[in-house]
Amino acid sequence: NLLGPEIVGTVSLIIFSVAVIQLLTNFFAGSALVYLTPRTGIYRLFIPAYAWSFILSAGATALLLLAGRVWPVTGIIPEGYGLHVAALALVLSLSSANQMLLLGLEKIRAVNVISLVQSVVMLAVLLLMLFGSGTRTVITMYAALLVSGLAALVLGLISLRKDWKRVPLTGMGPLLGEILRFGTYVQVANLCQTLNYRISLKFVDHFSGRGAVGVLSLGLQLAESLWIISRSMATVQFARLSNDNDFQNGVRLTVSLVKVSLVVTTLAMLMLLTIPSAVYEWVFSARFTEVKAVITALAAGIVALSISIILSGFFSGINKPWHNTISSAAGLVFTVIFGLWLIPAYGIRGAGVSASVSYLAITLYQLIVFARLSGTRVADWIPRRNDFTRLVSSMRQAMDRNG
Repeated sequence: NLLGPEIVGTVSLIIFSVAVIQLLTNFFAGSALVYLTPRTGIYRLFIPAYAWSFILSAGATALLLLAGRVWPVTGIIPEGYGLHVAALALVLSLSSANQMLLLGLEKIRAVNVISLVQSVVMLAVLLLMLFGSGTRTVITMYAALLVSGLAALVLGLISLRKDWKRVPLTGMGPLLGEILRFGTYVQVANLCQTLNYRISLKFVDHFSGRGAVGVLSLGLQLAESLWIISRSMATVQFARLSNDNDFQNGVRLTVSLVKVSLVVTTLAMLMLLTIPSAVYEWVFSARFTEVKAVITALAAGIVALSISIILSGFFSGINKPWHNTISSAAGLVFTVIFGLWLIPAYGIRGAGVSASVSYLAITLYQLIVFARLSGTRVADWIPRRNDFTRLVSSMRQAMDRNG
């Protein structure tokens, strides 16, 4: 409301740039750490994760800036914000590495507390700059993101201190190879998925202008906020499966989580769709009047991908992450084809529809593969009361492991 769609659009492109860089740093500092922590401990994983984050935050930023100069259509870093992107990418990559290690230790409570504090700090800094100093520029939102990321980084290091045990750094070659193998599958999938989520911002910026990017970005954030339900469950699921070798137990847990996620996300989406456009205009200003149209176009895809998030956690947890890579790559093909077709003609509404088509394709592939691997039947997917009971039990077990 206070910054306007143009500034929101620029901030969205900065965040998109940081997300792309994090996808590269997460080859060594991402979800591979969750899978390997129970098997290796944190000390031998911490050093390569941090070293890689420092190197790639600077190197990837330079490459993105160079790509933008050589081929302007690929330039996702807004003009004049290269150093800002590099600094934010480094802080968030290091913070993410800490949280992956905590998840590998099944310290779910610590991760939740850090995420909560990060959100609170970001809001506090944002309000301080908006109403304290009266600063209402791109730097307003950037400062809130950077300071909150630093807070999360420090809290993550504090949370890991009790499990910090020095061990000999022998045999690092095979370990680095295992990290890279697992990380490559996961991060290629994440790269494709991030492009699925955000490449439409670049298309809209090219065809409709920076203001339209701001409106689309807000619509995406509001609709995607419903994924907090499935992502919360998938966080516990991934940590649990990484520490448990019982395949059938993992299948039962995943099926239950899929059903709960589908029901809850569908109900939440229906509630979101009942909010009149006038409410969005009142909260965010009349310049964001098309936000409701974006959410409507995204609705089917958002619900579908809530299932995909759970299935992705399953494939990573059983060390078969290539299925996520294949599904995300296929989804990206749909995003590009439908985006280049629909966005020039229908603007941000076309972007929403192309995203939904992509999300549906991703989820369909994963469902087919999961059914083949698990041997589940149609009757297994009917929601039952014990699905919610199993979810509650898994959450309690995760909390109990945190003391």
